Amino acid sequence: MTIILIRTLIVYAVLIMIMRFMGKRQLGELEISDLVTTFLISEIASLPMTNTEIPLSHAVLPILGLTSLEVLLSGALLKLPPLNRIFSVRPAILIRHGVPDRAAMRRTRISSEELFSQLRQKEVTDPDEVEYAILEPNGQISVIRKAKAQPPTAAQAGIKTTEGGMMHLVITDGKINRQSLQTAGKDGRWLEAVLLTHGVKAADVFLLTVNDRGDVRIFTKEGKGV
Repeated sequence: MTIILIRTLIVYAVLIMIMRFMGKRQLGELEISDLVTTFLISEIASLPMTNTEIPLSHAVLPILGLTSLEVLLSGALLKLPPLNRIFSVRPAILIRHGVPDRAAMRRTRISSEELFSQLRQKEVTDPDEVEYAILEPNGQISVIRKAKAQPPTAAQAGIKTTEGGMMHLVITDGKINRQSLQTAGKDGRWLEAVLLTHGVKAADVFLLTVNDRGDVRIFTKEGKGV
């Protein structure tokens, strides 16, 4: 029992360091690749804790290998956006301007009962109050209320609400997000005109966002706002 306890404590310490290194605070924040890695790590870690015939290295080395693979994959997803189609789940708009999107709900297998349950948890009783309800990659549903539906306490507290609608991330680190561009109701010609007007190239842009009203914000890789 003493040997098992010591081995358990060693594996536990290794897992704590691995999880801190991965930088994930809770299971709800994990994407598909993160979740698969977590399951594999937990399965591998359990083997040497109860079977003393299995060397600890047989667990520690695969865990370190999986962690390294996960870190490399995260870096690759930042540099190669097309990989997101394979390893990541894209956000899905379930409600747009107060109207539920039946096709998006069927595609993501979200029932009406589940959607309304999520709205109630956000203190929303009527979909007409919702500007956007978005199923995020981590499985959570984000709800953005219409400006007129904002709680009165926000105004009482002096918090200003925007009527510009949802902000769409069109360019990230020089890479154009075609899906966000389409969701914003824009096209490539519009983007080219915006970049030309501001005198920047897409490759030099760190962030370019546009809201439903058409307000554009640009931040270059040099940290300057345009």
